[in-house]
Amino acid sequence: RAIGTQLHAQEGTTLLQVTHLDGSEETILKAAAFMVDAFWLQSPQAISEGLTDNNIPNDIKSSLINVQANDLMKKYGERLGRRKLDAVMLAAIDDDTSDNFLGLVTVEVRLLDTISKSIINAEKSELMLTNSISQLGPKQRREYKDASVIDIANALLPPEISAVCSLSNLCVSPNARRSGVAAKLCNEAESLAKELGFDEMYLCVESENKAAASLYLEKLGYGVQFESSSKSLRVNGGAGVFYEVDSDILIMNKKI
Repeated sequence: RAIGTQLHAQEGTTLLQVTHLDGSEETILKAAAFMVDAFWLQSPQAISEGLTDNNIPNDIKSSLINVQANDLMKKYGERLGRRKLDAVMLAAIDDDTSDNFLGLVTVEVRLLDTISKSIINAEKSELMLTNSISQLGPKQRREYKDASVIDIANALLPPEISAVCSLSNLCVSPNARRSGVAAKLCNEAESLAKELGFDEMYLCVESENKAAASLYLEKLGYGVQFESSSKSLRVNGGAGVFYEVDSDILIMNKKI
Protein backbone atom coordinates (compact mmCIF):
# COMPACT_ATOMS: atom_id res chain seq x y z
CA ARG A 1 0.00 0.00 0.00
CA ALA A 2 1.05 3.60 -0.40
CA ILE A 3 0.01 6.55 1.70
CA GLY A 4 0.27 10.12 0.45
CA THR A 5 0.73 13.15 2.65
CA GLN A 6 1.72 16.78 2.18
CA LEU A 7 5.00 17.74 3.83
CA HIS A 8 5.89 21.43 4.01
CA ALA A 9 9.64 21.49 3.51
CA GLN A 10 11.83 24.52 3.85
CA GLU A 11 11.87 25.07 0.10
CA GLY A 12 8.25 24.36 -0.74
CA THR A 13 5.62 21.65 -0.53
CA THR A 14 6.42 18.05 -1.40
CA LEU A 15 3.96 15.25 -1.97
CA LEU A 16 5.40 12.33 -0.09
CA GLN A 17 4.35 8.72 -0.29
CA VAL A 18 5.18 6.11 2.32
CA THR A 19 5.08 2.67 0.79
CA HIS A 20 5.60 -0.89 1.96
CA LEU A 21 8.55 -2.36 0.09
CA ASP A 22 8.54 -5.87 -1.33
CA GLY A 23 11.33 -8.29 -0.53
CA SER A 24 12.66 -8.70 -4.05
CA GLU A 25 16.40 -8.74 -4.65
CA GLU A 26 16.20 -5.50 -6.62
CA THR A 27 14.32 -3.69 -3.85
CA ILE A 28 16.61 -5.04 -1.15
CA LEU A 29 19.69 -3.87 -3.04
CA LYS A 30 18.18 -0.40 -3.51
CA ALA A 31 17.33 -0.18 0.19
CA ALA A 32 20.85 -1.30 1.13
CA ALA A 33 22.44 1.35 -1.11
CA PHE A 34 20.23 4.00 0.46
CA MET A 35 21.15 2.91 3.98
CA VAL A 36 24.86 3.05 3.20
CA ASP A 37 24.52 6.56 1.72
CA ALA A 38 22.00 8.03 4.18
CA PHE A 39 22.97 6.28 7.39
CA TRP A 40 26.37 4.64 7.50
CA LEU A 41 28.27 7.28 5.54
CA GLN A 42 26.47 10.02 7.49
CA SER A 43 27.30 8.59 10.91
CA PRO A 44 29.57 10.58 13.26
CA GLN A 45 32.15 7.79 13.06
CA ALA A 46 32.22 7.78 9.25
CA ILE A 47 32.43 11.57 9.04
CA SER A 48 35.24 11.76 11.61
CA GLU A 49 37.20 9.17 9.62
CA GLY A 50 36.55 10.88 6.29
CA LEU A 51 34.34 8.06 4.98
CA THR A 52 32.00 10.27 2.96
CA ASP A 53 30.26 9.44 -0.29
CA ASN A 54 32.62 11.81 -2.11
CA ASN A 55 35.86 10.10 -1.20
CA ILE A 56 35.12 6.47 -0.34
CA PRO A 57 36.47 4.07 -3.02
CA ASN A 58 33.80 2.48 -5.20
CA ASP A 59 34.87 -1.06 -4.33
CA ILE A 60 34.65 -0.32 -0.60
CA LYS A 61 31.21 1.24 -0.98
CA SER A 62 30.01 -1.69 -3.11
CA SER A 63 31.23 -4.10 -0.45
CA LEU A 64 29.31 -2.25 2.27
CA ILE A 65 26.16 -2.28 0.14
CA ASN A 66 26.46 -6.02 -0.47
CA VAL A 67 26.96 -6.77 3.22
CA GLN A 68 23.97 -4.59 4.12
CA ALA A 69 21.86 -6.21 1.38
CA ASN A 70 22.61 -9.69 2.68
CA ASP A 71 21.45 -8.67 6.15
CA LEU A 72 18.25 -7.08 4.81
CA MET A 73 17.53 -10.12 2.64
CA LYS A 74 17.66 -12.42 5.65
CA LYS A 75 15.29 -10.23 7.64
CA TYR A 76 12.94 -8.77 5.04
CA GLY A 77 13.55 -10.59 1.76
CA GLU A 78 11.30 -12.99 -0.08
CA ARG A 79 11.43 -16.56 1.18
CA LEU A 80 9.48 -19.79 0.95
CA GLY A 81 6.83 -20.03 3.63
CA ARG A 82 5.47 -17.36 5.92
CA ARG A 83 7.61 -15.74 8.56
CA LYS A 84 6.55 -16.44 12.13
CA LEU A 85 7.45 -12.85 12.99
CA ASP A 86 6.34 -9.99 10.78
CA ALA A 87 9.15 -7.90 9.28
CA VAL A 88 8.46 -4.94 6.98
CA MET A 89 10.45 -2.21 5.24
CA LEU A 90 8.81 1.19 4.72
CA ALA A 91 10.18 3.82 2.36
CA ALA A 92 9.34 7.49 1.90
CA ILE A 93 9.33 8.37 -1.79
CA ASP A 94 9.08 11.74 -3.50
CA ASP A 95 5.92 11.49 -5.56
CA ASP A 96 7.41 13.77 -8.21
CA THR A 97 10.20 11.32 -9.01
CA SER A 98 8.89 8.02 -7.53
CA ASP A 99 12.34 6.49 -8.02
CA ASN A 100 14.32 8.03 -5.19
CA PHE A 101 14.03 7.16 -1.53
CA LEU A 102 13.79 10.10 0.84
CA GLY A 103 13.77 7.92 3.94
CA LEU A 104 13.58 4.36 5.18
CA VAL A 105 12.50 2.54 8.35
CA THR A 106 11.97 -1.09 9.26
CA VAL A 107 9.40 -2.70 11.56
CA GLU A 108 9.86 -6.09 13.18
CA VAL A 109 7.99 -8.22 15.67
CA ARG A 110 10.45 -9.49 18.28
CA LEU A 111 10.53 -10.80 21.83
CA LEU A 112 11.42 -8.51 24.73
CA ASP A 113 13.21 -9.86 27.81
CA THR A 114 12.61 -7.53 30.75
CA ILE A 115 15.17 -9.32 32.94
CA SER A 116 18.10 -9.02 30.53
CA LYS A 117 16.67 -5.68 29.33
CA SER A 118 17.04 -6.63 25.69
CA ILE A 119 15.05 -6.98 22.50
CA ILE A 120 15.91 -10.49 21.31
CA ASN A 121 17.06 -10.86 17.71
CA ALA A 122 14.67 -12.26 15.11
CA GLU A 123 16.34 -15.66 14.75
CA LYS A 124 16.35 -16.39 18.47
CA SER A 125 12.82 -14.99 18.88
CA GLU A 126 11.49 -17.37 16.22
CA LEU A 127 13.34 -20.29 17.80
CA MET A 128 11.89 -19.57 21.24
CA LEU A 129 8.35 -19.42 19.85
CA THR A 130 8.82 -22.58 17.81
CA ASN A 131 10.23 -24.50 20.77
CA SER A 132 7.40 -23.38 23.05
CA ILE A 133 4.85 -24.89 20.67
CA SER A 134 6.83 -28.02 19.82
CA GLN A 135 6.83 -29.03 23.50
CA LEU A 136 3.04 -29.26 23.51
CA GLY A 137 0.97 -32.32 22.76
CA PRO A 138 -0.65 -32.74 19.31
CA LYS A 139 -4.02 -31.38 20.42
CA GLN A 140 -2.52 -28.31 22.07
CA ARG A 141 -0.29 -27.61 19.07
CA ARG A 142 -3.36 -27.51 16.83
CA GLU A 143 -4.93 -24.95 19.19
CA TYR A 144 -1.99 -22.61 18.59
CA LYS A 145 -1.72 -23.23 14.86
CA ASP A 146 -3.30 -19.88 13.93
CA ALA A 147 -2.66 -18.04 17.19
CA SER A 148 -1.03 -14.63 17.15
CA VAL A 149 2.54 -14.15 18.31
CA ILE A 150 1.19 -12.05 21.18
CA ASP A 151 -1.09 -14.86 22.38
CA ILE A 152 1.64 -17.51 22.04
CA ALA A 153 4.13 -15.43 24.01
CA ASN A 154 1.61 -14.60 26.74
CA ALA A 155 0.48 -18.21 27.13
CA LEU A 156 3.63 -20.26 26.63
CA LEU A 157 6.68 -18.14 27.43
CA PRO A 158 7.94 -16.99 30.86
CA PRO A 159 6.31 -13.82 32.23
CA GLU A 160 9.44 -11.74 31.62
CA ILE A 161 9.23 -12.50 27.88
CA SER A 162 6.66 -10.72 25.71
CA ALA A 163 6.09 -10.03 22.04
CA VAL A 164 6.74 -6.44 20.97
CA CYS A 165 6.82 -4.44 17.78
CA SER A 166 10.19 -2.81 17.17
CA LEU A 167 11.17 0.14 14.96
CA SER A 168 14.71 0.20 13.57
CA ASN A 169 16.99 1.42 10.76
CA LEU A 170 15.41 4.88 10.54
CA CYS A 171 17.39 6.96 8.06
CA VAL A 172 16.61 10.02 5.95
CA SER A 173 18.39 11.40 2.91
CA PRO A 174 20.58 14.40 3.80
CA ASN A 175 18.64 16.40 1.20
CA ALA A 176 15.31 15.67 2.90
CA ARG A 177 16.14 16.26 6.55
CA ARG A 178 14.19 18.71 8.72
CA SER A 179 11.16 18.35 6.46
CA GLY A 180 9.08 15.85 8.46
CA VAL A 181 10.16 12.69 6.66
CA ALA A 182 11.36 10.90 9.81
CA ALA A 183 8.17 11.74 11.70
CA LYS A 184 6.00 10.53 8.83
CA LEU A 185 7.90 7.24 8.59
CA CYS A 186 7.58 6.68 12.33
CA ASN A 187 3.87 7.50 12.27
CA GLU A 188 3.28 4.97 9.52
CA ALA A 189 5.38 2.38 11.38
CA GLU A 190 3.23 2.94 14.47
CA SER A 191 0.05 2.54 12.41
CA LEU A 192 1.39 -0.76 11.10
CA ALA A 193 2.14 -1.91 14.66
CA LYS A 194 -1.49 -1.21 15.59
CA GLU A 195 -2.66 -3.30 12.64
CA LEU A 196 -0.51 -6.15 13.93
CA GLY A 197 -2.27 -5.98 17.29
CA PHE A 198 0.26 -4.02 19.36
CA ASP A 199 -0.45 -1.00 21.55
CA GLU A 200 3.21 -0.01 22.03
CA MET A 201 6.20 0.56 19.79
CA TYR A 202 9.76 -0.18 20.93
CA LEU A 203 13.14 0.88 19.60
CA CYS A 204 16.82 0.89 20.55
CA VAL A 205 19.18 3.81 20.23
CA GLU A 206 22.77 4.26 21.33
CA SER A 207 23.09 6.52 24.36
CA GLU A 208 25.81 8.58 22.68
CA ASN A 209 23.64 9.24 19.63
CA LYS A 210 22.22 12.44 21.10
CA ALA A 211 20.53 13.60 17.89
CA ALA A 212 18.54 10.37 17.47
CA ALA A 213 17.67 10.19 21.18
CA SER A 214 16.44 13.78 21.08
CA LEU A 215 14.27 13.06 18.05
CA TYR A 216 12.53 10.15 19.74
CA LEU A 217 12.25 11.69 23.20
CA GLU A 218 11.40 15.30 22.40
CA LYS A 219 9.61 15.17 19.05
CA LEU A 220 8.09 11.70 18.68
CA GLY A 221 6.88 11.07 22.23
CA TYR A 222 9.01 8.09 23.24
CA GLY A 223 10.27 7.43 26.75
CA VAL A 224 13.19 5.41 28.09
CA GLN A 225 12.08 2.00 29.32
CA PHE A 226 15.49 0.46 30.00
CA GLU A 227 19.16 1.36 29.92
CA SER A 228 21.31 -1.55 28.86
CA SER A 229 24.43 -2.55 26.94
CA SER A 230 24.65 -4.29 23.59
CA LYS A 231 26.67 -4.68 20.43
CA SER A 232 26.50 -1.91 17.83
CA LEU A 233 27.90 -1.79 14.32
CA ARG A 234 30.60 0.46 12.93
CA VAL A 235 32.03 0.86 9.41
CA ASN A 236 35.45 -0.52 8.54
CA GLY A 237 36.37 1.84 5.71
CA GLY A 238 39.47 -0.09 4.77
CA ALA A 239 37.90 -3.50 4.36
CA GLY A 240 34.37 -2.54 3.31
CA VAL A 241 32.73 -4.46 6.17
CA PHE A 242 31.01 -3.75 9.46
CA TYR A 243 32.33 -4.64 12.89
CA GLU A 244 30.82 -4.79 16.36
CA VAL A 245 31.61 -2.61 19.36
CA ASP A 246 30.21 -2.59 22.88
CA SER A 247 27.86 0.32 23.47
CA ASP A 248 25.34 1.66 25.96
CA ILE A 249 21.79 1.36 24.68
CA LEU A 250 18.52 3.09 25.49
CA ILE A 251 15.46 0.92 24.94
CA MET A 252 12.54 3.27 24.38
CA ASN A 253 8.83 2.69 24.00
CA LYS A 254 5.67 4.62 23.28
CA LYS A 255 1.97 3.96 23.65
CA ILE A 256 0.31 4.05 20.23
